[in-house]
Amino acid sequence: MLSLDQCADQYVLALSPRPAVVGLSTRADDADSRLRALAAGLPKRRVDLESALAVRPQVVIRYWGGEPRLTRALETRGVRVVTLEDARDFAGVRANVRHVAAALDRREAGEALIARMDARLTRSAGAWGGTSVLYLTPGGATAGPGTLIDAVLRAAGMTNAERRPGFQTVSLEGLA
Repeated sequence: MLSLDQCADQYVLALSPRPAVVGLSTRADDADSRLRALAAGLPKRRVDLESALAVRPQVVIRYWGGEPRLTRALETRGVRVVTLEDARDFAGVRANVRHVAAALDRREAGEALIARMDARLTRSAGAWGGTSVLYLTPGGATAGPGTLIDAVLRAAGMTNAERRPGFQTVSLEGLA
């Protein structure tokens, strides 16, 4: 199992047995990696054909990492490449979990992960009582309706202050 980017790392770390992991992205243990503790001791790999082929992965998981020529080159050499879809809601997350779990022959682990996620969603439903919030990155980006971030906010009972769909920028002046 080889992961080509930080998003794919989360699926590999959550679903793959440690001995099967031949590499994670170089960002697998960054501060913003949800499962960074599980990445400890696992090899980090550059995203290039030589690095990928050297570890002989049976399956490569990717979301945005690995440009099209790389994924085609891997597939040409018999490596199965599984690309995650852009999840815009929890149904999309569930579909991605099932897709990766099937590719890893870990369907039971995938369903268990989904059950834990759904239980957490049930426990947190409405927790914030409609509080208006704005998701804001250090670079000034925000997320409106039609994004997974919006779905997370709504699931916790928050009202997203960003009304424009998709990802947007917010100026300091506009925020004030």
